[in-house]
Amino acid sequence: MAHQPSAVRRSRRTFSAILELVLTGAAGAMLLALTLVTCIDVVARYWFNRPLAGAYELTEVLLSALIFVALPVTTARREHVDVDLVEMFASKSVRAVMQRLADLVCGLVLGLFAWRVLVHAVNLQTDGAVTDSLSLPLAPLGYLAAAACALSSLICLLRLRLPYQS
Repeated sequence: MAHQPSAVRRSRRTFSAILELVLTGAAGAMLLALTLVTCIDVVARYWFNRPLAGAYELTEVLLSALIFVALPVTTARREHVDVDLVEMFASKSVRAVMQRLADLVCGLVLGLFAWRVLVHAVNLQTDGAVTDSLSLPLAPLGYLAAAACALSSLICLLRLRLPYQS
């Protein structure tokens, strides 16, 4: 008889599936917005000689947000770029140790990033920092980046409790 997952495990899976769906949807919406801004700017610039005001800033902000919204999903799926120079020659036990070490280092580094970006976001909010032409506040982007790094850090550190997956 197969072991049924506990209610806690099921709720964790449901929460992580919903979170992944929300983050993936948000990343898709930002990618669509980036595409629309670029298309509108190009058409307006070359057909009407009237570029979209603030297109460069919108592109910067949307691209930054897209990267950080996608970071936890990329981390959870183990889709970061990696180089497997040693892995093809290493035994399963060595690969397991390397994976655990990579998860630990990534978790700690992303946690450090989250802390420092949060400090920077608080400073941006205190200073009232905004973008140059559209006056978009920068602190929310900093808070988003800090939250994404913190969530990615948590994913890496929680993964240390799971069995090795080759």
